[in-house]
Amino acid sequence: MKVGIILVGTEMLNGAMIDTNSIYISEVLNRYAVEIEFKMIVRDIESEIIKAIDYAKKNVDLLIMSGGLGPTIDDITKAAIGKYLNLPLIVEDEEMEELRVKFKNINLPFIKSNIKQIEKPVGAISFKNDVGMAPAMYIDDIVAFPGIPKELYNMFPKFIEWYSKKKNFRIDHIYIKDILTYGLGESILDDMVKDLFTEGKIHYEFLVKSHGTIVRLQSFFNNKQNVEKVVKKIYDKIGDYIFGEDNDTLEEVLVKLLLEKNLTVSTGESCTGGLIASKIIGISGASKVYKEGFVTYSNEAKEKYLSVNAETLSKYGAVSEETAIEMVTGLHSDTGIATTGIAGPLSDETNKPVGLVYIAVKVKDKISVKKYNFNGDRNRIRIRSTLNGIFDLIKLLKN
Repeated sequence: MKVGIILVGTEMLNGAMIDTNSIYISEVLNRYAVEIEFKMIVRDIESEIIKAIDYAKKNVDLLIMSGGLGPTIDDITKAAIGKYLNLPLIVEDEEMEELRVKFKNINLPFIKSNIKQIEKPVGAISFKNDVGMAPAMYIDDIVAFPGIPKELYNMFPKFIEWYSKKKNFRIDHIYIKDILTYGLGESILDDMVKDLFTEGKIHYEFLVKSHGTIVRLQSFFNNKQNVEKVVKKIYDKIGDYIFGEDNDTLEEVLVKLLLEKNLTVSTGESCTGGLIASKIIGISGASKVYKEGFVTYSNEAKEKYLSVNAETLSKYGAVSEETAIEMVTGLHSDTGIATTGIAGPLSDETNKPVGLVYIAVKVKDKISVKKYNFNGDRNRIRIRSTLNGIFDLIKLLKN
């Protein structure tokens, strides 16, 4: 079965909004072995939406649309669908009452323009929106969802389960295993593991993300055993660079390890400015392991809160291996992460290069410190420093 995706919204073409809905749709459809032939974005102009629908209907079996189901003047997706199919729009009494109740429950006035959210072409099937106002609607192998991501996430699973039964194709017969790595470039990673891809009927790919590089193995469920054989080979070859699988994140893995080992963690941050603390605290259960954090941007703060020696700062500078070691040593917890570096865009009075970062981690009395030279703008350098700091502590904990 071939699928096309149309995203409706001028804001996605002028840079005011970033599309994430098609990524979610694609990930879900991947589990059904559904082939996505194209994705397109169209403006909130009826003639252009109809033109896109016409192209899709001539080339795919199912058209999935997102956006333009709201109450405002630029929400015209359903009108365009109705015009293309030569069907009038109607409002069902039951959906009208449900919409009125929703507005009453959130203490907002119900005005006439809100009725637009429940209009649909004659014969269309609705899918209940549990987190918003406008229901999704399906007719003639066209399904339309609101553009608000949480509403799409709520209704798309309902639709695809219903549609899979209608078209008699089975859910979850695709097996995907993501191996999450950090610290290796894509080309180096490829060179290290490409000879391990010896099992047949498995699709391999590398996905570069901000949190590392994913080695993705995809096959049918009846070939799962061969996928797991390759996964074991990958662990044996590059296990030191693997931090998790599937939907894991670096910070989730760190918190889980700390909970398992009953250890606490603290952070001493200069160039990362609290980003590491924020990552850790964002994970459920962090309150049981995260002790405290310090943003010691100035030399005085490093001395006051982390007991860095003035002589060390004077001799080696704030951005140095020696300072990073003393920063992490000054953290009074079982484990710790300390960062000090030059995020740019300008260097400091020492003229050390922008992107130079020292990261120190500790587990009990064992300390590891590394020197990094990151590329990119200020934000990228800070993010890379944050992720490397968390990964370095994970490695030390595992060892």
